[in-house]
Amino acid sequence: MKRIVLIIFILFSFLGFSQNAQELINKLKNDLNNNPDQKQRATIYSDLTWYYSNISTDSALVYGKKAITESTKLKDSVLLSQVYSDLGIVYFRRADYESSKENYLKAYQIRKLRNDKMGMAKIAANLANIYNKENKKTLALKSYLESVDFFHKTNNLEAAAITNANIGSLFMDLKNYNKSMTYTKKAIEYQELNNQDAGLSTSYLTMGNIYLSLKDTINALKFYKKSTISSKKSGNNVALSSALNNISNIKISQNKQEEASKLIEKSGALIEKLNPNSDQTGLLLNTVTQDISKGNFEKAKQTLYKLKTQYSKNETFRTKLSQTYLYLSQVHAYTNAPDSVNYYINSSMKLQDEIIEKTVQTQTNEFETKYQTTKKEKLLLEKEIEVKNTRNKLIAVSSLALFIGLIGFLIYRQQKLKNKQQEQEFQLKSAIAQIETQNKLHEQRLSISRDLHDNIGAQLTFVISSVDNLKYGNQISDSKIVNQLTKISDFTKSTIIDLRDTIWAMNNNEFTFEDLRSRIFNFIEKAKSAKENIDFKFNVDESLQDLKFSSLIGINLYRTIQESVNNAVKYADANEIVVEVKNVSNKIQIEVLDNGKGFDIENTDFGNGLYNMKKRIEEIEGTFEINSLLDKGTKIRFEIPKNT
Repeated sequence: MKRIVLIIFILFSFLGFSQNAQELINKLKNDLNNNPDQKQRATIYSDLTWYYSNISTDSALVYGKKAITESTKLKDSVLLSQVYSDLGIVYFRRADYESSKENYLKAYQIRKLRNDKMGMAKIAANLANIYNKENKKTLALKSYLESVDFFHKTNNLEAAAITNANIGSLFMDLKNYNKSMTYTKKAIEYQELNNQDAGLSTSYLTMGNIYLSLKDTINALKFYKKSTISSKKSGNNVALSSALNNISNIKISQNKQEEASKLIEKSGALIEKLNPNSDQTGLLLNTVTQDISKGNFEKAKQTLYKLKTQYSKNETFRTKLSQTYLYLSQVHAYTNAPDSVNYYINSSMKLQDEIIEKTVQTQTNEFETKYQTTKKEKLLLEKEIEVKNTRNKLIAVSSLALFIGLIGFLIYRQQKLKNKQQEQEFQLKSAIAQIETQNKLHEQRLSISRDLHDNIGAQLTFVISSVDNLKYGNQISDSKIVNQLTKISDFTKSTIIDLRDTIWAMNNNEFTFEDLRSRIFNFIEKAKSAKENIDFKFNVDESLQDLKFSSLIGINLYRTIQESVNNAVKYADANEIVVEVKNVSNKIQIEVLDNGKGFDIENTDFGNGLYNMKKRIEEIEGTFEINSLLDKGTKIRFEIPKNT
């Protein structure tokens, strides 16, 4: 019994299977109990691998390994290549892209030996899906286009339609919505004509995503509903869960929370049955949004911590980890934890910078390697030409005709070298263009900081104004309410100051101690208004005046100094606070000293403030220590490498 299945799957979800898939699985297991011969048993194991890949990847792996064992004993290369392809799908759905690629390449080698060009083209399309997941968009697009061209030439229109849908999804990722729509429509035209609900379930889903990105919710809902219908017909529960999840997002934006909750519940039930770990993110983040809107901040926080743990274990999910950090900063903002807000905002920005830097570095290294290789080839060829020129001159003495022929040959070779050089220059220009694109991403960061200042800053100012109007305009006599309103106003003012500090850090690529000194003095001037009898000093070693360091180091140093001074003002009862910045043994040493009442370190329970200060310094590869004696003041010292 041999199934006829096209083993190509779509970027955002996988091909569905018929509604009686479980019945087919039961029938296959029953066939196994009837003691089939070795050939039939190997084929049944292979079929079970495929059908289980849609509902239980664990079971699919069990039968896949049995299928490999049996087909290897039979030396059946056709069946063996089929099993490797099936396992490639299974590992892809488990987000294990290395294992997926390994199995596809094994299948490719077998089909190459058998000169199975159609099978090779299908595997190339599947490998393109992996490249896409690994963010190798150019390589993925190249593989997709080569595959779809081959499918058209061989009149395999079904495979061409599925690959067109994949290309549409890729352009969707690149935010090229016009091209994404063009390729997806090609897929839908063929699939509608041939009533292919399995493919339509994912193609409709992609069209819905395109319209949603274009903020056309009417057409987005139209295609999401079409996707749900096709998904139910084909049994594609993965596409169905994605469509329901996306519809719930629209309902949330329309403030239809009850409808959204029901859709999320249905989507979650489908996801749990399939258990594809990499597809749970959208659902979990939707529940986080719901919990935040209902004030369930602790529940939202626990969900985000769960996602954070999951994504930290896999380099593939670094972008999703950055998104999780942003949600955590939002939750901590609601629960009045400004240090945690700053920590997770900085963590998200740092991770985004690392992703961008890694992408740019990888692409630049690739182009640089190609450039250097071509350059060496050019030098070798030029030396070869010099040798041949010398030889030709000797030959020219005896044969003018041969000399003319050799000159013609050399001219041809030189033109070939020139063409190679032009091609290399084009590749280098392309690399520069990609680097410029990354620079535009940095400009977007600056745009985000402006939005934070103009929008969130204005909103917080409005909150302060509203609280003050409420406190002073309504003649409230209850002192508890007045005190609470004062706390809200003071916290909001503090949040505005922290927001401005964060924007200040985002807008600077590098800092000097002079920048920090100016910023700290702004803070100190405000502290003086509360404690006028305190003498503040900020001294910087002259050798460090022009030293530059990154924005990450700058904001961590600023926050640590700020917290140290703030603690001295609030708790030490000191009349002198000194900040000293020194150059000690090729390290930058910063000390914050006060002559206050001090405390017993051994019997003091340190709060989040001192813990966060220590974490900040350790994050920039520094050391942190605190010394204090009763009635003799407190010294906080932290050091960082000078070349940080």
